[in-house]
Amino acid sequence: MDILFKVYWFLIGACVGSFLNVCILRLPKDMSIVSPSSHCPKCKTPIKWYDNIPILSFFFLMGKCRSCREKISFRYVIVEVLCAVSFLVLFIKLGYSLAFAKFAFLFCLLIVVSFIDIDYHAIPAYLCIFGIIAGLFFAFFQSGDFLYVVVDFLRAAGVSQVQGMDGANSPFFNSVVGLLFGLGFTYLFKLFGDIFISLLLIIRKKDSIEGETESLGLGDVDFMGVVGVFLGVKAVLLVFFIAPFFAIIYSVSAVLFKKSHLIPYLPYLSAATVVVYFWGNDITRIVFGS
Repeated sequence: MDILFKVYWFLIGACVGSFLNVCILRLPKDMSIVSPSSHCPKCKTPIKWYDNIPILSFFFLMGKCRSCREKISFRYVIVEVLCAVSFLVLFIKLGYSLAFAKFAFLFCLLIVVSFIDIDYHAIPAYLCIFGIIAGLFFAFFQSGDFLYVVVDFLRAAGVSQVQGMDGANSPFFNSVVGLLFGLGFTYLFKLFGDIFISLLLIIRKKDSIEGETESLGLGDVDFMGVVGVFLGVKAVLLVFFIAPFFAIIYSVSAVLFKKSHLIPYLPYLSAATVVVYFWGNDITRIVFGS
């Protein structure tokens, strides 16, 4: 029976991944993700249901549109497999729980913002705003947090003594603190980084460095707010300092092949977020000895 549940959630993840492909394609273009129905980008022919089976249809069609034989990007399969594996691993780890829904949502968001950033070097701001709202929603309903939220408001109103509950330990309180820290810490880093770049430009008497005038994009700042909401303050620090290790390979290749130094950074932040989610406690224990 366990294997059936695992297969079920893998298939559900693959189907969700198919929907994420629609989001990745349409959201940056301000297109509806509901209509029109899926169709070939070149010949506009609507895709039949049997040609739209996640993962499998790509191989049945040999990577080409049935109507015009235009090549289909292998990225569609990558997204579907990533989402399917994410759902499977999260189900194995969390089972049927609110935490499963919470982190399945987070992983879906990671996939969407990463692939949009690869194409456009920017993401729609509302994606991170939506992620922050969703993270607060999950935290609010997590572990009977209704009472904790009441305690937080009472303490903010000056009622310091509330018997039997510690509002500072509530998931909602921790999410809010994580949000503020993620946004604040990353924005300060961006601010000082931008100042450093501006000074460097003045010294070199240039308008930009290989087309780069910012240390971080605002989308990266917003994303770290999402990380703080879902994973907390410690995760923000870990993600922030682990992500450059993922980005260094691309950075080295950019230097060797004289490409632009402007890189899509959200995929590396997302990869670091996944690492921190699964192994953050182990990393903290190794680094800080606690």
